Amino acid sequence: SGRMTSVLTKIARRIRNVQLAGAFQRWSHNVSKRRRMVSVMSKIALRIKNVEIAGAFQRWSENVSEGRRMGAVMSKIANRIRNVELAGGFQRWSENVSETRRMASVLTKIALRMKNVELAGAVQRWSENAAQSRRMAKVMSKIALRIR
Repeated sequence: SGRMTSVLTKIARRIRNVQLAGAFQRWSHNVSKRRRMVSVMSKIALRIKNVEIAGAFQRWSENVSEGRRMGAVMSKIANRIRNVELAGGFQRWSENVSETRRMASVLTKIALRMKNVELAGAVQRWSENAAQSRRMAKVMSKIALRIR
């Protein structure tokens, strides 16, 4: 029965390693996608001159950094799971991943709403400034005509 226990232990390790490799591969793919997104958004940000929009991009960048930090934390959690009984540990990990995905989806929606609100405010202020500039130009034109 000692041989049977040894064989079962090896099988359990292989199953655990396959499951963890799949989880790591998905995580690695997500990190690659995030890096590409950051690269694309960085190029776009270089072209943006509006200070308020640049501030919104900065906050987005900080959120990406926080996402990376959370990814590192999740990686540590996965490493700890390896030391826990396989079935119970994997179940808890699976529930954690589901909740994290749900939370990430909710946070993404919130971030998009916040970004849209900030952009709308920036456009509104720009529009008000443009109207003010037009009014000032008219007043200056009238003053110039009177001076002549």
